[in-house]
Amino acid sequence: MKEMKDFDQKIQIEYPTIWRYKVIGENAKKTRAAIQSVTDRPTTITFSKQSNRGKYQSFNADIMVHSEEERERIYQDLKAHKDIKMVL
Repeated sequence: MKEMKDFDQKIQIEYPTIWRYKVIGENAKKTRAAIQSVTDRPTTITFSKQSNRGKYQSFNADIMVHSEEERERIYQDLKAHKDIKMVL
């Protein structure tokens, strides 16, 4: 049986890699534009899901990142954008 200490290891990510951000917003057009505005890298944006009441839409944003710092910076930029409600 595994112990809790066995799960404390940080996941090793090999760069460069395509990282998928799950981005949620209220307005599909504005959310897509917001995703595109945070990086000058080619980004594949695909619709993922709509909330039960239709208020929120989620998208997958696949972006090539070259380092942990760049991956985190893009995450923070997405999270800070006024047209984005949540980033996973």
